[in-house]
Amino acid sequence: MSFTPLRSKSRNLYAWFATRPDLFTAERSPRKTTGWAIVAGIMAVVALLVYLNPTGTVELLGGRVRGGLAIAGAFALPPIIIVVSVVMIFLGARRWRVKGGGVLLNPVIHGFSARFPVDRAIAALREGSADSQGVIAALTAMQKDAGDERLLTIWSSDADRAMYIGVLRVDGNVLWIDSEPITVDPDRYFDAKKHDLAAALGKTSLDGV
Repeated sequence: MSFTPLRSKSRNLYAWFATRPDLFTAERSPRKTTGWAIVAGIMAVVALLVYLNPTGTVELLGGRVRGGLAIAGAFALPPIIIVVSVVMIFLGARRWRVKGGGVLLNPVIHGFSARFPVDRAIAALREGSADSQGVIAALTAMQKDAGDERLLTIWSSDADRAMYIGVLRVDGNVLWIDSEPITVDPDRYFDAKKHDLAAALGKTSLDGV
């Protein structure tokens, strides 16, 4: 079955995850939810202080003439940020999980040029733990590439030994997933974050990482 390119505004594989309910499930991230709730709570307190004492707020910021935009921001920004935080709690605090398994994390994302031999890099990554040095070499080459026309993103779940590698094409403010992300065999699963760190440190193996 042919793959239909997916359009996305985000630098991740969420658009693809959403097309595979047989493999993945979405849920609200407790950490992100708590973070946005804290921001909303702080802004609610700030708004309360500002609106209960508008004269004091104006004087604190130097008066209406001198305060200008600062005063406008003091009165307008807290409620705006509260609304944004509430929206993010319901829409932006999402994460994806392997169905019946662990949470998917994104330990590696790199930009590279359209000229970069990405097929060779993907082939090396698919070898995974069977060729750890090859994985590091591929990531090293990608890190040295100065382009930003493509993005390589790796998502993994240690608990399930599941790994998904996607290539996104950058088209202005829109990103395209032109081909279905590939999987790494569970027997060849590797620690993507550690291998990427070894590449960044200029190492050829995981020794000392």
